[in-house]
Amino acid sequence: MKLNRALKRWPWLQKKDFAWKVRWRMRHDRNERFIMLQDKYLVKEFAASRGVRAAEVLYLTDQPSTTPFDRLPPRYFLKANHGSCWNILHLESGFYLFGNGARLFAGGASLPKDEASAACRLTREQCIRQCETWLGRKYSTKEWAYQHISPKIVVEEFLESADGPELRDYRCYTFDGVVKAMNVCSAPHRSRNENFFCDPDWKEFTLTKYKERRPATPMERPANLKELVATAEKLGKGLDFVRIDLYHTTRGVMLGEMTLYPERGGEDTPTACPVFNQWLGDQWVLNRNGSG
Repeated sequence: MKLNRALKRWPWLQKKDFAWKVRWRMRHDRNERFIMLQDKYLVKEFAASRGVRAAEVLYLTDQPSTTPFDRLPPRYFLKANHGSCWNILHLESGFYLFGNGARLFAGGASLPKDEASAACRLTREQCIRQCETWLGRKYSTKEWAYQHISPKIVVEEFLESADGPELRDYRCYTFDGVVKAMNVCSAPHRSRNENFFCDPDWKEFTLTKYKERRPATPMERPANLKELVATAEKLGKGLDFVRIDLYHTTRGVMLGEMTLYPERGGEDTPTACPVFNQWLGDQWVLNRNGSG
């Protein structure tokens, strides 16, 4: 019998690692709270209800042409609330298609390089059209919560890093309010295909296989590590699993976003190490009633 037929007949043959559980959630878990958590605007309200701050909203619209560009500060982001990596950065010199920042910060620069800037630069009119395109699209029909978000463009403040020139993404894998692992990176790190996985005490996980390179320069432990972990645990309480993405900014710890379907549960995620991926999956006790 072919393997795929065998797996359908005997699903227990599949390894129930972390990615398997993400895929299970995508197919079965219809927790209504997920819609709010995946909405990049409404999640700010959820965070505020638990005493956690997020970037300030400067403008919210479903009509991008009404955005008061001339009254906005020199630096800010425009983000579609119903998708992932649908981001535009405005710096003093203009608009840039940002995505996850890897292309714009090619080579690991702390500010966009000229050649990267040219490839990503948008006019104001192109920025408006790009936002209108996003508003007219559904993001990843396999990811249930995204399909129920009312599309908006969120204009939000530009956050300054307290850890140096690079704004780090502290991605906390949080299971029923307990952080078990952290993935730390930044736009320049992504541009160099670097990644770092550690436990809540900043002890690096040794992987049997690496998909991305370890950072060339060791990641320095943040002075407020305990605060970062405590913040993630406050936000993740009552959820079987959520990845809490935090920033350490000049205005304190801020929520970036809450991620329910990391990498859509693709094979060999979140790392290429099957031992780690299985261990991480073992931390997750699935909410099998699917209602939250």
